[in-house]
Amino acid sequence: MSYGMMIALQLDKPEMFSRLWKWVKTYMTVPKGHENEGYFIWSCAPNGQANSDGPAPDGEEYFAAALLLVEKRWKIKEYGDEARALLHAMVHKGENNDGYPMFEPENTYIKFVAHLHMTDPSYHLPHFYQLYAKYGNPEDSAFFLRAEVEARKFWLKSTNAETGLTPEYADYEGKPYDIDGHWTFFSDAYRTVANIGLDWLWEHQEIGQSQIAVNIQKFFESYLENDEEILVFKIDGQPLRKEEQTTEGFPPLKVHHPIGLWSTLDQASLVTNEFDFTLALKYLKYFWNLKFRRGKYRYYDNLLYFFALLALSGYYQKEWS
Repeated sequence: MSYGMMIALQLDKPEMFSRLWKWVKTYMTVPKGHENEGYFIWSCAPNGQANSDGPAPDGEEYFAAALLLVEKRWKIKEYGDEARALLHAMVHKGENNDGYPMFEPENTYIKFVAHLHMTDPSYHLPHFYQLYAKYGNPEDSAFFLRAEVEARKFWLKSTNAETGLTPEYADYEGKPYDIDGHWTFFSDAYRTVANIGLDWLWEHQEIGQSQIAVNIQKFFESYLENDEEILVFKIDGQPLRKEEQTTEGFPPLKVHHPIGLWSTLDQASLVTNEFDFTLALKYLKYFWNLKFRRGKYRYYDNLLYFFALLALSGYYQKEWS
């Protein structure tokens, strides 16, 4: 839903945005009195029935960014006020024993879930934190400016220096953190290099993260030449072995969201274009010929595709004339 809101904003579709946000507030708002009050339920059925009572912080990050940008683009202050209320909860919740914040107070890292002291590298969005600092709550501006800096540093901490691969989940030292098998370079992790690409487009603050984009494109370059299924890799570049799976067979040994993976790798060309034009162009040509995914699992693949299309075409913006 938060992805849909960001897309509606970028495509200048206020009615679509309003309908999505109304659905979110109607069905996804955590009930009053719950420890997650102030956040949004991360998964609902199409009829609005909750599949969980907990939030997923990457959703809240996108809600806040989209609402702030809508306030700026369409001059609707109520949206900005809702973003600022959400951001206040994300930073300050728990100070009155009323639950847990989404940002770790000590190191400013975004958490994987609010009550756990671990994170997800793909949740780190320094380009959004710049927006929060500028248009959010003035009292938290310094916190988010620090979070912006620390998020880029965390990309370097959590990424393998040779392959450019990050784990799905990580501890605060950047090491893979295993919950139910989510310690390899798998679906969540694809977004990390896409985030690096958008951050490069919006902020261009180089601290060495450009090498991540170059390395990961080089790592997967050989797959551009054939149509074989892509293996699931550990962050050191070794394929996942069957004996390393959970008893339920997770993660699978082959990539589950290939269109999503290719889209995020292609978005890295926003960065690699400045360092290895030939490599960047290879990925752009591959992206041009990608086909939408159809069927049950199309949601994640095609949204990552659409964000890559917005970014690479110059239509993923934070400023409008």
